[in-house]
Amino acid sequence: MNAKPRGVVLPTLLLILLLAAALRFYRLDAQSFWNDEGNAIRAAQRPIPLVIAAAAGDIHPPGYYLLLHFWRIPTGDREFAVRTLSVFIGLLAVALTGRLGQRMLGAGVGAGAALLAALSPLAVYYSQEARMYGLLGLIAVAATDLLWSLLHRPRRATALLYALVAAAGLYTHYSFPFLLVAHNLLVFGVRIPSGLRRRCREEQDERPGLSLRTWIVLQMLVGLLYLPWLPAALRATGWPSAGRGYTLGAALLDIFRALTVGITLETEPACPVLIGAGVLLALSLWPRRNAALAGATLALWLLVPLALIFAFDLYKPAYLKFLLAVLPAFHILLAAGIHRLVWPFRLPRPLLSLILGALYALMGAALLPSLRNLYFNPTYARDNYRQIAADIEALGRPGDGVLLNAPNQWEVFTYYYQGDLPLYPAPYHPTPERMAEWLAPILSSHQRLFVLYWGDREADPERRMENLLADGAYPAWSRWYGRVRLALYGLGPLPAEPWVAVRAHFGPEILLHGYTVGAGPFAPGDVLPVTLFWEATAPPGRYKVFLHLLDAAGRLVAQNDAEPRGDLSPTFIWSVGERVTDRHGVYLPPELPPGRYRLVAGMYRTDTGERLPIVQDGTPAGDALELDIVTVDIPHIP
Repeated sequence: MNAKPRGVVLPTLLLILLLAAALRFYRLDAQSFWNDEGNAIRAAQRPIPLVIAAAAGDIHPPGYYLLLHFWRIPTGDREFAVRTLSVFIGLLAVALTGRLGQRMLGAGVGAGAALLAALSPLAVYYSQEARMYGLLGLIAVAATDLLWSLLHRPRRATALLYALVAAAGLYTHYSFPFLLVAHNLLVFGVRIPSGLRRRCREEQDERPGLSLRTWIVLQMLVGLLYLPWLPAALRATGWPSAGRGYTLGAALLDIFRALTVGITLETEPACPVLIGAGVLLALSLWPRRNAALAGATLALWLLVPLALIFAFDLYKPAYLKFLLAVLPAFHILLAAGIHRLVWPFRLPRPLLSLILGALYALMGAALLPSLRNLYFNPTYARDNYRQIAADIEALGRPGDGVLLNAPNQWEVFTYYYQGDLPLYPAPYHPTPERMAEWLAPILSSHQRLFVLYWGDREADPERRMENLLADGAYPAWSRWYGRVRLALYGLGPLPAEPWVAVRAHFGPEILLHGYTVGAGPFAPGDVLPVTLFWEATAPPGRYKVFLHLLDAAGRLVAQNDAEPRGDLSPTFIWSVGERVTDRHGVYLPPELPPGRYRLVAGMYRTDTGERLPIVQDGTPAGDALELDIVTVDIPHIP
């Protein structure tokens, strides 16, 4: 298994790299930049001093941003060009994974590891993203490859190159020290008097190994190279902890799923391949005398960073991208498990090659559903700021404004949006007073507002902006573009009392005291403002409010279906006797013809869609209450 017939390696590796390139270039620009990619390209467009200054206040060091800065100078700023940097980084990682697998465990394992790296949905995903995680994986495998050389035949040039690569890793991502911990545990473990040390020396053909003194000096050199950035690193905000809101077993399964089939396939459909990969991993980690150093290196490389992720409470689905640093070790171990599965049978080489090829083909076929989801399933698509910007440009008109609930949406939104509407990035973690003060002049100077909601838990965990807009504007509609929600609000007078008083019971639990409908006429594209004044007369269930605009034939031409106060005050949380002022906006489509339309309101159960019966002044009134006749006209343009 440790034989290394080099004649077949280069042609095989070239074929594997062609496959890897095809998977990574395929539909490379089909999806929009998402928030973090927008931040990366905007950072890279700045002069170098500003790139460094921005990274000093960020949760990532400047290495990738500087690399992207120089990459984009000849290639440009389009999605395909920017992401191509990550593609080539991913291809280098595939090649180095194969090289290291060959050096450790033979040509067959090396080729198999490269193939698994080429097909890996997790690797493909981050090879198509303009972020630093692919670079983190490349530097991890490069540093480990250099360490492997040092353990067998220390040379000054190799040691210096290791120091440079390790320092580059520190400048790339703040989780890279986890790998350095694994490297140090390996070196100190190999150098102590033990059976492992003796076996490792046998593998090294009794050549002088890396001395502890040399290694300590080398680590000091890495620290010295990183020293200029160390103060900024110590001041870095850091990633929000997971709050240990997980069970260890479920978290480990999620990590194993991500390493095996990526983040674009859920656990249940992935179960067969996860079981198979688990068997292969167990086989590869079983101690072997003739591969003790390789086994120790790969095990520490894989397990130590994972242990530190849990120790520092950094496990959450959003941080699964940190696994790129251990992915090459995982692929080498899987390839070793495949070869160990068939090697004891001592089959003729042609038959052995045929069986190994079938096993790798089976593994590749098992990864196809995840790759298909990555390319085509909208559930796993990146946030579509490209479409958001296009929709705002199509629907926007003079008098509108655009609010960004998280200020760091500015970079990605302005990458796509080239319109003239004023943009307002919200304050970060505002006090209620600060948010109200900031929002007041915006509400008074516009007719409609487009609002982008993203990252509420970090930017505005108490949803202060959304609550102020629910009370100070008229929510008309909202649409999801991945994890970003675009909402449209109408603006206008805010009546505190109903203009029309009624006494209408919706079901046995909710009473409508009255309502106010904005004065017309309205034009297509306007938001029709409606305020409803409710009271809970008994503990209510969960209901949605509907406002329907009907033409003369009773056909629906516009509507707003939402829970009260823009979904912020669902009926099931109302207290008996509580009064609720509930503002809704009905968006009038741009193609709506002029005419007179009936506006009706009602409620229905969120689970079944069944409408609540209405009783007005003791008389049954059906399931829809007519509020007003709305006139729509084409505005006069002087």
